[in-house]
Amino acid sequence: MTAPPADIPAHLPHRYPFLLVDRVLEREPGVRVVAEKLVTFGEPYLQGHFQGRPLVPGVLLLEMLAQAGGFLESDSLHDTAIFLAGVQDARFKAPALPGDRLRLEVRADGAFAGMVKLRGTVSCEGRELCIASLVVKRL
Repeated sequence: MTAPPADIPAHLPHRYPFLLVDRVLEREPGVRVVAEKLVTFGEPYLQGHFQGRPLVPGVLLLEMLAQAGGFLESDSLHDTAIFLAGVQDARFKAPALPGDRLRLEVRADGAFAGMVKLRGTVSCEGRELCIASLVVKRL
């Protein structure tokens, strides 16, 4: 296992408010990444989703997995345009709420035509919140 990058913004092109990975805990380039996102009450998307009962939108859980998947790459993606090209078999099992410390675990599941297939899980305190297969493309 290699050390996680110390500077997440130096590795990913995303910026606030759309940088959705706070820490990289474990990293095996090309194989597996474990990252973390702490959901705070100040997250901009919680303002209207939903008033009185805020929760993280499911599509942002998928984006968190895709961003964590960027750390499968050995080299920085800072100057690279990347996008989520496909979502397959996404399952949402429980909501992510303010105060949750989300564990994002992503494994490489193949590559083809300039795209990378990922298999990811979002969990919190041992509870599985979301699982999905994603396709990410570099431009």
